[in-house]
Amino acid sequence: MESGKINVYNIEGSITGSVELDANLLTDAPNKHVVFEQVVAENAALRQGTHSTLTKSEVRGGGRKPRPQKHTGNARQGSTRNPHWPGGGVAFGPKPTRNYNLYLNTKAHALAFKSAITLKNNDHLISAIEVSLAKPNTKSFAKLFDKLGYTKSVLLISDNEQILKSARNIVKVVAKKTNSVSVRDIINGANILIDKTAISTLAKGHKE
Repeated sequence: MESGKINVYNIEGSITGSVELDANLLTDAPNKHVVFEQVVAENAALRQGTHSTLTKSEVRGGGRKPRPQKHTGNARQGSTRNPHWPGGGVAFGPKPTRNYNLYLNTKAHALAFKSAITLKNNDHLISAIEVSLAKPNTKSFAKLFDKLGYTKSVLLISDNEQILKSARNIVKVVAKKTNSVSVRDIINGANILIDKTAISTLAKGHKE
């Protein structure tokens, strides 16, 4: 694991110092497989499961026996709405009652979160900001991201409403509070910008 020290920037994009990432956010042995499993679980949780196919009993028609039981040389058939007939019902098709949720135990989830943060930190993709705003200012944050050279997706983590409102309307920026950041968010963010005051709160929420 590389050093957890990251640069701290002001609203003008100038470095004002550095800060150590909390030890609870890093791990000496990042596990890419458990990160993969956690992202799969989070993607599965987003599935609404509203798709529904019609069974044999739900398809209209087919009430009349299609041909005589005997003496035709063909297999006996009771309804044209059996699954093997064109226009028939679907056998074992999806129904809204299916639950797609997958679960990782608490330790695996904690390791996945730490591993995702550690991998990003090792690639020097995490920075911090120290900003005080009286009201939301989207223009200032747009200039800040340009100054920092963020041309791809950015994950902004903060519990400050003024900061979140300032950044959430900027294209490719995902602004999240500390209690709603997922492993999927971390992996999808090409760069991560954390409010300096939110680092300890983020760490507390992911203790093992």
